[in-house]
Amino acid sequence: MGERSGKILLGLVLLMVGGLILLDLIGIDGGRIIGLLIAAVIMVYGIRKMMRSTGSRIWGVLIFLFGFLMLIGKLNLFFTSLLAIGVIYIGYKLIRSQDDSEQAPSEWERQWAKRVLRESESLDQWEERLTRNKQ
Repeated sequence: MGERSGKILLGLVLLMVGGLILLDLIGIDGGRIIGLLIAAVIMVYGIRKMMRSTGSRIWGVLIFLFGFLMLIGKLNLFFTSLLAIGVIYIGYKLIRSQDDSEQAPSEWERQWAKRVLRESESLDQWEERLTRNKQ
């Protein structure tokens, strides 16, 4: 199946290249047509993803929106919106983490700290005995 799909893909690419060469000879700009085709394919993929019963419909909506904004030439709006949402989310997380840090440590953290301090004291006593024995 993989070999056949590779041949189909190569055939489609060759058909597109040949068609674009013919359109260029006639005087039609193929770049715009390719842009429209790519946007249409992305939009169709997003619609198919939304209509499926499995999977996330949110991804389908985002893919469709990406294709639509690509079609109307406003793709920068998509990326700037994502950037703004990301910055807002990071700011929210930073504010939330400050509120959490003011709370007292949990019981297991206190027990762990006590054990570490006890071990540290015993190591200090051992070092003192070792230096006394050397002198």
